[in-house]
Amino acid sequence: MLDPSPPVRITAQAVGLDAAVDTVGTAGDSTVALPDEGDRAGWYSASVTPGQRGNTLLVGHVDTTRGPAAFCTLGALRKGDHITVHRRDKSIARFTVTALNVYERDNFPSTSVYAPTAHPLLTLITCADWDPGNRTYTANLVVTAQPEPQQVSQSARDRPT
Repeated sequence: MLDPSPPVRITAQAVGLDAAVDTVGTAGDSTVALPDEGDRAGWYSASVTPGQRGNTLLVGHVDTTRGPAAFCTLGALRKGDHITVHRRDKSIARFTVTALNVYERDNFPSTSVYAPTAHPLLTLITCADWDPGNRTYTANLVVTAQPEPQQVSQSARDRPT
């Protein structure tokens, strides 16, 4: 397990994901707020930090009116792909994708997606299924990832000499 340290960047080389991470809270409708900038991911501050025991929640836009956003390639991830989360303390938490699920927005299983876990888990959420007639997304993509066995990379200052 890792000590608490907020995420500052998320990468997934397999799909070209590389985004800075902002801290987000709850929106006015009691859902997890999205980051203000489309090119950034958001860490839900009521969740644990990456690598701690529990469910780390990161959210992001799939697109904006200006084009693709931070999580535009999330749907291209596959089971077994690697996700790296860089933390403020310079440590790195590494995860492997274990599931990708699309849930209708009207039937989103909030209780299970946001649920705390007894082990470290990374949950990424973005929009899915654009409805051009109503000009809105009708579903959410949820990617879950488990920590890799050797998930932590110490910063150079912490390595034994």
